Amino acid sequence: MKNTALILTGDYWHPTDTIMPVIGHMLPNEKWDVEMTEDPAEFLNKPFSPDLLVTFKDPIENDQIPTPIWCDDKWSNKLKKSINDNGMGFLAIHCGLTDLPNEHIITQEILRARFITHPPQCEVKFVPEKVHPITENVVEFTFPAIDEHYIIEMLPDFPTEILGYTISQHGKQPALWAHVLGKGKICGITPGHSTENLICGEYLKILQNAAEWCVRKQDVK
Repeated sequence: MKNTALILTGDYWHPTDTIMPVIGHMLPNEKWDVEMTEDPAEFLNKPFSPDLLVTFKDPIENDQIPTPIWCDDKWSNKLKKSINDNGMGFLAIHCGLTDLPNEHIITQEILRARFITHPPQCEVKFVPEKVHPITENVVEFTFPAIDEHYIIEMLPDFPTEILGYTISQHGKQPALWAHVLGKGKICGITPGHSTENLICGEYLKILQNAAEWCVRKQDVK
């Protein structure tokens, strides 16, 4: 039986057409039934949780005008319940990690990390840190195009496992982390601003491994 995945995309800086090319590689048809949407209410209104929710969508859809965070308490509490109680996997990629205040439910209780900012785009290298199913067969690599090197604050009171770092002229930052919440699994991945970087070979391994790990129920104790 295939796993089901709901993919959230579409914001001012990351339009859906820049994300589309990676989806078929990351979630191949023979393993996944995939639904894509730009409307977060699609998740809120579903009677059943998908096996995996992936967000490539900035919590603020357009930061060029006053736009509220779309993942309000109602949406975020359903996300937490779907992970904790129903065993849904949650994968937040690049802009899906940004623009949330420190006290937000997703920051504190789900991602356990906070995006601070990023410097101008630059050459970025990814370095695996630990042996883990998500880093299986992944070696150190430099992205083919310049990327946004996210500065991330890990929240010390909320345990997670840092699996990899990004390194650039601006230093070293957590880039890949994962943990269990109740019956479900969560993974955060910071790089991937451009289509060229999203579909590069080593990065695709991380995305594929992360998606599969997030729905691998037998690993949850």
